[in-house]
This record gives sequence, structure tokens and C-alpha cells, in this order.
Amino acid sequence: MSNYDFVDEEFHQFVQQFHTEEQRVLLAFYRELVGKRKIPYKIKDRNFSVNVQMSQGFAITAEFQDVLIEDGRHPKEIFMENLRGERLEDGRYRLSFINRLASGEGQAPKESAFSFSSLRGGVRLWNYQVHMLKIKADTVGLPWNLLNETLEAIEQKKQILGEKYLNIHEQKALQIFEFLRPYFHLYLLPTTKIGFGKSTVLYDSDQVEWTLDSAKMHRGAEFFASLGLRRLADYFLKRECNDRELVQELLYTMRSLKGNILFKTLNHLLEECGRDQQGLYESNRDMINFRSYIREKLQKVFADHGWRGSYPSFMAVSQPDFIEVSSIYKRQYAYLNEKMKFIYFDFIESIVDGQYHITPITGMILPKNTNIDYRKCTSMDCFFLDGGRRNGAVFGDLSVSESMTRKEIKEKMEQLSAVLDYQQRA
Repeated sequence: MSNYDFVDEEFHQFVQQFHTEEQRVLLAFYRELVGKRKIPYKIKDRNFSVNVQMSQGFAITAEFQDVLIEDGRHPKEIFMENLRGERLEDGRYRLSFINRLASGEGQAPKESAFSFSSLRGGVRLWNYQVHMLKIKADTVGLPWNLLNETLEAIEQKKQILGEKYLNIHEQKALQIFEFLRPYFHLYLLPTTKIGFGKSTVLYDSDQVEWTLDSAKMHRGAEFFASLGLRRLADYFLKRECNDRELVQELLYTMRSLKGNILFKTLNHLLEECGRDQQGLYESNRDMINFRSYIREKLQKVFADHGWRGSYPSFMAVSQPDFIEVSSIYKRQYAYLNEKMKFIYFDFIESIVDGQYHITPITGMILPKNTNIDYRKCTSMDCFFLDGGRRNGAVFGDLSVSESMTRKEIKEKMEQLSAVLDYQQRA
């Protein structure tokens, strides 16, 4: 843990001189930047603007106004250490710090400082639709890693901005996450293996160290009962939170077709959490232009091939082969004379290493349940075990990023078109 994970007491006292919102910004500035990383800043008209924090759920910016730099010129790069603040006699504020990047090799660190007349802090809220995870070809964690990331982002939003920034849907999501969090984390560990039955669930028992009080266990029981998952509801009522039977039942449920019920419920709730917020891509004009360009290109490719839907989700119905073969975890399934096959393509947006990425996820379902409207399913519904009737995959080779040239993007669209041609013939 870094020495800067906790705000220095003297700096905390300095922050108290500002209004509540400005206090949040300064405390986030300290926690996120000081002693951690180079500071991304801009200076214009004597205003010093800093992108303090960017997460899936919110962004924090700070603008120090009417800035005077004490040595007369601003450095090319800043990596702050030993940050201190004070109020000057003329009413201005002063920040002094050691800039690790300002000293030459073998030279002693030099103190830098600037003063400012006022601070303007900004908080923007996002709708959780753009992720910060790198989508890998390994599909083991999908779709729970995306869900878990969003729930953690809501939790972080509460910790940094305060509960008043949460709407009723976010508050409800956190209440559910309180009893699901440890099981999600265990599920996503690489040491956890889940096969084709509850008895095949293997996990590192040393990781099962959590405790949940009776109130959380009771809420868990009520939640699972509301979804019709009676066995899990009974376990949460009658067993300890780290009971092996309970852990195996919940982890296998998350991987099996029953888990689709849990996923759909939570995913719908998270959509409600961000319904009134902006998309994170709106934080940057280049991102807006890139997303609009890709959306237009994808819409045309899928429309030209007769697919239904609109960006980011598309669906088609095809005629299966007389013998339809599906491979799940090295196990092959063969289905004879199926009437139809549903195929899905969905696009996950993410920011990784400062670059905006759009990654395709694809899936197929051979339907068997007449109570399900498969036209409303997505690729995410294809990652739940149902023999070989469902199968999902990451199409990483077709990913696009804003660093690509128009020529490279065109080639990706041509590859996607070839894939759709093949699927229609298959």
C-alpha cells in the first residue's frame, strides 16, 4: 500500500477551507495523483486544469484558477510528492510539492510551488456502458467480470463522492452486492474451476475467509427467492455464508442456465442505474466521432446481411445443419434436425491504456424453451451452460480502436462481412 493512499492530516486540514464539493475534488486529487502517477494537466489563460480521476461511473476534474507559478515557468511533466497546502496572507492558496521529474540524474529533488485564487471542481457521471476492462479471448469470466466491474464502480462512486450521488437503483444494486461480492470475486479467480455439475466446482478454500451477518444472509435469501432460485434461498437461510454446499451451489448456478436469470436481473438493474447519465465517450470529442463512425459502419454491414437490431446488439435467425455440432470446454454435442438457430453479435465498449476500444462478442442458441423470446436475447446470454445449445465467444480479431487508420478499420469491416457470409452459409 502506498504512503499516499491516506491523505496527510495537514493537507486534510488545508482542504477544510473549501466548500464541500471542492473538498471532494482536492481529496481525490491527493489520493489519485500524489505519489502515484504523472499529472495530466493543461494550462490556459492562467488556469491549471487537471483530469483527476476517470472511472466507469464518474470523472473528476480540478481547475486551479489564476495560477502563479513561483519559478515563472511550468514544467513539462509533474509527478507530485510531499504535497502541502497553505492559505496566504493575501487570501490566495499555495500548493508546494517535490516534482520527482524536475530534477536531473544525480541531483537532489527540487521543491516546486504555485498559488491560485480559487478552485473549480467538476464531477461528471457516466452511465456504466463503457468499461475499463480489457476484453480477452478467454471467455471464462464472461459475463460476470463486466457485471462485477460495474458494481465495484458504483461502490467506488459512493466511497469517493458520497451516497447523495447515488440514485435509488444504484443504492439497490449496492445492497445486493453486499452479499454477492465475495462469491463474485471467488468465481472470477483463476484458481476456480467449474465443470458440468455442482460436484465439479473446485475453488481455493483459503480464499473463503469472508463473513456475512444474519441481516445480509436474510436479504440474500429474499433476493434468490424472488428469482425462483429456491435452493439458494434455503442455503442463505439455513447455512453459514462460507458453507461448502452453499458456495458450490452459487458458483455452479452462475455458470449454468439458472445463472442467466440472475444475470438478466442484475444487468437490467445496472441499466437503470445509468439510464439518466451520459455515455463516457461523451467526455471527449475524438471518442464521440470515433464511436459515431464505427456505429455507422457496423450498422451498414449488418443491415446489408439482413440482420435485425441496431448498434450495439444484432441478431439473426438461420437454418441449422442437419447435424449441428457444438463444442463446449472440449466436450462435443451433436443435435439432429434442429428447426432454427439464433446468432448474436454485440459490441462492448472499453477504454484501455487511454485508447477507446470496441470489441465484438458473438454467440449462438439452439432454442428448446418456448417460454423464452430468443429474439430479445444477446450474446451475453450464450455464456451459460445448456449442454451445447448455447455457446459464446470473444471475436478479438475484429476489435477496433481509435488509434486505427481508416484503412485498417475498413479491413476490419471487410473481415466482419466475410464472417457474416460464412455464418449465413453454415
